[in-house]
Amino acid sequence: MSTSTIPVKEFFTIARVFGAFYDLYSPERGRVRAVLRGRLRNIAAKERHPFVVGDRVCAMESGGEWAIEERLSRKNELLRKSKEGDAQVLCANVDQIAVLASLKDPETKDGFLDRCLAAAYLSEVPPLIIFTKSDLVDQETAIKRSSVYKNLGYDIIIVSCQTGQGLEELCTKFSSKTTYLVGNSGVGKSSLVNVLSDRELQKTSQVSLSTKKGKHTTTNSNFLVLEDNIVLIDSPGIKEWGILHLSKGEILESYPELRKYKEECDISDCCDAGPGCKMLISMGEATDISTERRKSLESMLASLENPFRITRRDHLKNESKS
Repeated sequence: MSTSTIPVKEFFTIARVFGAFYDLYSPERGRVRAVLRGRLRNIAAKERHPFVVGDRVCAMESGGEWAIEERLSRKNELLRKSKEGDAQVLCANVDQIAVLASLKDPETKDGFLDRCLAAAYLSEVPPLIIFTKSDLVDQETAIKRSSVYKNLGYDIIIVSCQTGQGLEELCTKFSSKTTYLVGNSGVGKSSLVNVLSDRELQKTSQVSLSTKKGKHTTTNSNFLVLEDNIVLIDSPGIKEWGILHLSKGEILESYPELRKYKEECDISDCCDAGPGCKMLISMGEATDISTERRKSLESMLASLENPFRITRRDHLKNESKS
């Protein structure tokens, strides 16, 4: 009399998404390829991002094939939104967000950095700012650029994959944590992963000599497990971080220079950023906001006023399709 093995649910983390297929990871199993169970496929068809890298799931094996049975509750999620429709969930269940900002070739603008920090503030996930390519600038330039954010209380570190500057300290900051890596194309995310892993896990990109902009090398987010309990989620390089899922009040509050004025608000838990908003009033008076940071803030607030504006670039794209 033969007995069949009863399938047992096992816990995994989604490591990569390939259309209808999912790479799952667990310390016991390593990586396995899975699909969604029937009822979950119906959920996926209705929701835009029901399953993302970092999600914790239960899966079962049957006949050599794995199927995701359930997604566990998320402790956090990171969003961006740049056009009509639902906000895009980029990752879930991370301990920190590492925003890579290149000091040169290409230089990361404060506008991009400030948008990332605003989104991180809403997600309640601590940000770590990594200034890369320090070997391409003098030390005074690197310190001046990074001190703007360090003086605001952000955790910052200056690194170089060429000289090794800051890498030992960075490993300490990454140890025993799941970190989401984000940055423009060409800022050195893949190079950093390669150095930390001591082998070429990711293809590195070259910077266009004509535009000084990076070329995309990572096509979708990938969950990487390294030594010292370091878990990194490497993401595709992005041009701009959409913040249309944020309210005016949330954007203002994401600025440490203005957040302190919220305590003076007469209405608790208000933050409708109305005419009497202490943060909004202080925005024009605060002297501790750098010129570039102020421009970033004005740009973010302006984007909320006209969120789905048609640009000249959009017109050119539409003309090319017709």
